[in-house]
Amino acid sequence: MRIAHVLQLATSTPLVALERDGALYDVAELERQFGTKLADIPGVSDFHTRVVALRCAGLHALDDRLLSGDRPAAAQLHLDAILWLPPCATDRAAYIQLGPYARDAALPWYRFGNSRALLGHAAAIPFPALEDEPDYELNLAALLYEDLRRAPPEEVERAIAGYTVLNDWTARSLEARSQARGLPPSEAKDFATQLGPVLVTPDELGPVEVLRTQVRVDAETRSCSRIGEWTFALPESVAYISNQVELRAGDVVGAGRVFGGSAVRRVPYGASVELMIERVGRLTGKPVRGPALLPWRRP
Repeated sequence: MRIAHVLQLATSTPLVALERDGALYDVAELERQFGTKLADIPGVSDFHTRVVALRCAGLHALDDRLLSGDRPAAAQLHLDAILWLPPCATDRAAYIQLGPYARDAALPWYRFGNSRALLGHAAAIPFPALEDEPDYELNLAALLYEDLRRAPPEEVERAIAGYTVLNDWTARSLEARSQARGLPPSEAKDFATQLGPVLVTPDELGPVEVLRTQVRVDAETRSCSRIGEWTFALPESVAYISNQVELRAGDVVGAGRVFGGSAVRRVPYGASVELMIERVGRLTGKPVRGPALLPWRRP
């Protein structure tokens, strides 16, 4: 199943949608068309409620109808009339980013990112105004729909609601300055991170370790490693995190940059950057120079 979170521009209403063969279908309208029991429950169209709290209740049945060819035209969304949102609830999610690792690393490492700066597919990415080295980082991300505390890898696997593409945008010159001062890379990363366009459930995706990846910057294609060439498997890394902190249903975990998944040359402002993970999807974004900093100290 492929689940989207979009904003219908005509009504400014966030929607849960299902994607099939490149088309998007409004879940609430599908339920009205098919007469399902969930159609009239207040709040059920909220992404966190339907996907996380209710564990995709009823969505598989709707997707089966789509797969069978029952696709009501009234439920189809026009792609030019929506804004893609990240496939999570940014007001409820913690965002944890793993790696990248040295190949001989003994333990996973992670940082907490800025979930309020999670953006969706096809977004313009406002970099810090003085940054001259915008860069991308290709990741796979997992959305959890169970709380995890001191969880073994098997429990982690059962807690993953789905996977999506993640671009951990990075301001490289700011990152270098932070590293030189022994500081965390907050300024270099917390301005924006992209997710999407859809959340793909494990039953549809199968093993993620074999998935191929690719990056396209304007017309130039750049190859990367397969997803599974991490130092640690994703369930192992999440299990390690759960020994340190309690993870909550709705949290997003980035699996760590794939090898080759960042630029070897500067990405120019205004370039179209497309990250692809086989069977998961294509996530596009465009780095733009953000507004100048306002004075933050009194004269």
